[in-house]
Amino acid sequence: MPVRRGHVAPQNTFLGVIIRKFEGQNKKFIIANARVQNCAIIYCNDGFCEMTGFSRPDVMQKPCTCDFLHGEFTNRHAVAQVAQALLGSEERKVEITYHRKDGSDFLCATHIIPVKNEEGVVMMFILNFDYILDEGSSDSLERLNHTSLLGSTSDSNLNRYSTINKIPLITLNFSEANNEKKCPSPPSSEKTIIAPKVKDRTHNVTDKVTQVLSLGADVLPEYKLQTPRMDKWTILHYSPFKAVWDWLILLLVIYTAIFTPYSAAFLLNDIEEQRRRECGYSCSPLNVVDLIVDIMFIVDILINFRTTYVNINEEVVSHPAKIAIHYFKGWFLIDMVAAIPFDLLIFGSGSDETTTLIGLLKTARLLRLVRVARKLDRYSEYGAAVLMLLMCIFALIAHWLACIWYAIGNVEKPYLEHKIGWLDNLGVSIGKKYNYSDPSSGPSIKDKYVTALYFTFSSLTSVGFGNVSPNTNSEKIFSICVMLIGSLMYASIFGNVSAIIQRLYSGTARYHLQMLRVKEFIRFHQIPNPLRQRLEEYFQHAWTYTNGIDMNMVLKGFPECLQADICLHLNKNLLQGCKAFEGASKGCLRALAMRFKTTHAPPGDTLVHSGDVLTALYFVSRGSIEILKDDVVVAILGKNDIFGEMIHLYTKPGKSCADVRALSYCDLHTIQREEIVEVLDMYPEFADHFLTNLELTFDLRDENSKVISIAGATASSCQQ
Repeated sequence: MPVRRGHVAPQNTFLGVIIRKFEGQNKKFIIANARVQNCAIIYCNDGFCEMTGFSRPDVMQKPCTCDFLHGEFTNRHAVAQVAQALLGSEERKVEITYHRKDGSDFLCATHIIPVKNEEGVVMMFILNFDYILDEGSSDSLERLNHTSLLGSTSDSNLNRYSTINKIPLITLNFSEANNEKKCPSPPSSEKTIIAPKVKDRTHNVTDKVTQVLSLGADVLPEYKLQTPRMDKWTILHYSPFKAVWDWLILLLVIYTAIFTPYSAAFLLNDIEEQRRRECGYSCSPLNVVDLIVDIMFIVDILINFRTTYVNINEEVVSHPAKIAIHYFKGWFLIDMVAAIPFDLLIFGSGSDETTTLIGLLKTARLLRLVRVARKLDRYSEYGAAVLMLLMCIFALIAHWLACIWYAIGNVEKPYLEHKIGWLDNLGVSIGKKYNYSDPSSGPSIKDKYVTALYFTFSSLTSVGFGNVSPNTNSEKIFSICVMLIGSLMYASIFGNVSAIIQRLYSGTARYHLQMLRVKEFIRFHQIPNPLRQRLEEYFQHAWTYTNGIDMNMVLKGFPECLQADICLHLNKNLLQGCKAFEGASKGCLRALAMRFKTTHAPPGDTLVHSGDVLTALYFVSRGSIEILKDDVVVAILGKNDIFGEMIHLYTKPGKSCADVRALSYCDLHTIQREEIVEVLDMYPEFADHFLTNLELTFDLRDENSKVISIAGATASSCQQ
């Protein structure tokens, strides 16, 4: 059966696609959630951080009006246009001057794009930022924006947004300062608004946004929890139809591997076969079967152009263009050559030479065996299947060698003066001598094939019995080659069958034992079906990911110094790439590496629940993670992001204020609070640097627990 991967849980595929598309085009953008107060920023990419000088922890949870970028050169009309676009949930492009963290200013075009769900409710805002180098277009663009601002305040536009729906309040700040002054945002000037609900969905806006973002037709600005959209004729690689089709193609490939060499060697010059060709194409049943096989192979090529695949990110790719490109880069050439119907060319030419050449070209179908070989690894963990596979390979090689053995004797037979070839000896031994004046004389095809197969099997398994012996030089050379191949096959396959089975069964036994425990656990505790499926798929994926290796058990077999070196190698990307660990000594890094644990999480798995005690720091090394408060996305974290709590600010661990859930397959490095405090106590010279440079992308500590901890600390200091 095809391996089902990439569909463990429903995922918010839109945000992941948007982030990947933008990153590939070197965009500078932020994503804000329209359902939380102030339209808080839940994601910003590295390009935006480089553009503004602010780090990701500085930007996360800030209002998407980007008040932190305002300065003395920020125009209040441009600020009002940004705020109005957010209030009206409309797409707009605004030219505005922002200020970096170091105080320097820059002119950029801010493109505001609302993201709606299926009901037309705005769920997200995407803000894309581009540098403006042409200063001459500033005045005209400002006038255009100013005109748009004045026009949008008309009664008709105000009435357009009068509809109120059940969406949480959004608070945005407006400024009334002068054009040349910095735009302050005092709390008293806050205005509470309600995000509008668009009754009729506008597909023109969707198309326009798609073109502007250069996302392609497969990405629509729609936010919902869903499985990936698939074309009508797209075939899932794990569907029952694809499984049945693969088995059918496998049977046809086996038929091709057996019959193609047989046809090329025994039937090309056969008298009865030549009469069938003269009669017509339909008179030869075998040729009709070959035509059906060729048609099936061509249909298989078309099906492969519409079959999904799993990419390196372990996501199911269903876009037709991407599937076609992936297939073109992979097995298309081999499949195309193997599907050429050479039999159709035979009947257009009457010469024996052309017939022989085209018959030999039919052996190109054997390239299909390469496709079969690439799928055999999925059965490698089953010892009985491996043994059967080895036996079939041995028999197939013997069949091919038998065809070659007959071809050598048949080619040499007319040129031998003393008639000493193995075919002449066969005719004498069975009483069917060759009469060269009668082409139909001599042994039948059945006699010749059975004798040739008997010779190759006896030569491969031993040195032969002599009743079918080579006499000419060509036959002797071929026999030597067959005996060499036989000795190698015997030594590599049959001589080590027991070792192969033992080695394969060791991994298979461990896999089935662990799988049996999981199934017994599910059955005993009556786990419901959706959760049961997630458990089984996670176990299968984790087994594939780790190959059943328990890292802790492996490390226990080595001395502590070697364990530290191994852990340092496994965590080197984290320790070298994270700013908080810069400047640490080798001893400190080894101590930290020994305490890090790697967590592998599937999509939909909740890593931290709201109210859980924050006992560890989490470093994301692969995948995407979303943070939710009351089922509302407040942040999306990716590679190199850190979440948890600032351990040096509190004497006791707090509780989580949100849920942390994996959006894709994720790898996280975790370290317990007590263990990192222990390392900092051992290396006090590193502690100050670590605590100063540790920047959490998202602080999970609950605000209430913060107040309690600070109040408790203040009370204790007063008592002292």
